[in-house]
Amino acid sequence: MAENVTDHDISSNTSFQEDPGTLFYVYYYGIFIIIGCINIPGNILVISTVFRHPVLRLPCNYYIVSLAVSDLLIGVVYPVYNISHLESVPAVSLPLGEWKVCRFIVTEVLALEICSSYHLVAITATRYIAIMKPLRYHRYVTTKSTVIVISLIWVLSQGVTIAMYNIVEPTAGYQFCRYELLFSLTHVAVLFVIQLFIPLFIMIGLYFRIAKVARAQARIIALQERGIWSTNGSTGNTTGSRTAIRNELKSTIMVSILLGFFAMSWTPMIIYFFIFISCNGCNVNRFVRATCRILLFLNSAVNVFIYAGRLKMFRQSIIQDLRSCFKTLTCKSDLELELIQPRKEQRFSNTNLSYLSDTEVNSDSRFPRSN
Repeated sequence: MAENVTDHDISSNTSFQEDPGTLFYVYYYGIFIIIGCINIPGNILVISTVFRHPVLRLPCNYYIVSLAVSDLLIGVVYPVYNISHLESVPAVSLPLGEWKVCRFIVTEVLALEICSSYHLVAITATRYIAIMKPLRYHRYVTTKSTVIVISLIWVLSQGVTIAMYNIVEPTAGYQFCRYELLFSLTHVAVLFVIQLFIPLFIMIGLYFRIAKVARAQARIIALQERGIWSTNGSTGNTTGSRTAIRNELKSTIMVSILLGFFAMSWTPMIIYFFIFISCNGCNVNRFVRATCRILLFLNSAVNVFIYAGRLKMFRQSIIQDLRSCFKTLTCKSDLELELIQPRKEQRFSNTNLSYLSDTEVNSDSRFPRSN
């Protein structure tokens, strides 16, 4: 039977640990600040790029926008969760360690992480349809179906985490709002199945099917480029189909990179949870713990580089937006300089005029000097 935990339990059951040292804080929170500076503006750039360019307003890109929104929110909420781990600063860790506050933070962090994971599943599924059933793609992947799927992902991710961490109480209470200190192996097992196993199993299964077809399409491209399939009067169709296949292959490679980063970021964290909770009393190095959380946070920041690096349309639109922003700032600076310069010249001329007038008055013989 799970033991109910109160705010008093969480704030008083454990004594404060010794200061981890400056090196740990620089490593842990310094890298978090760097990732946050990439995450927030990067995901805002992805979102604004899609809405600013009509050519990008496609159903498949709505998944990317929704994923960027969840990653952006992770970039805001997850650092707050990690700030609560400041063991040597009770003024920070105690308020954030109260059960009501901690429960809300943990629920939102995991809801956003689950939401991000199933967005990757949805993106992989759209690639599967595009590769395996290209003639039915526009029938299945529509604006309406995309909005429905995205809404279900957001609602279900919130509902699952609320059920896990609000209805079911943790088995023990601690003053620090750290997942591994609050919850049991049962919670970790459920998290592993929902967050890592199911999405990874689905994405790997779909990806192997996609890769099989992608290899066959790559052979077709090679044959076409060698001219084996090229005949008089059909060159235009061949070139068009080759371009379409290349675009789909690039999107498939993008999905595989997303899949790799997802597995790399979540696997160490789940393993750490299992080891720490199952081995009661084991002392896991704090740098290992910090690295696991850094990898998890990094996953929400790399997506913008994957979009910009792999998808030509995204890359061109982002570069165009950055150039227009730079031109706007440059023009604004030039305009300010043009407005400021005449004022400086006017002040300078007035000063000189005043100085010259006083000199002329004193030196001119027409004006008698008073003794």
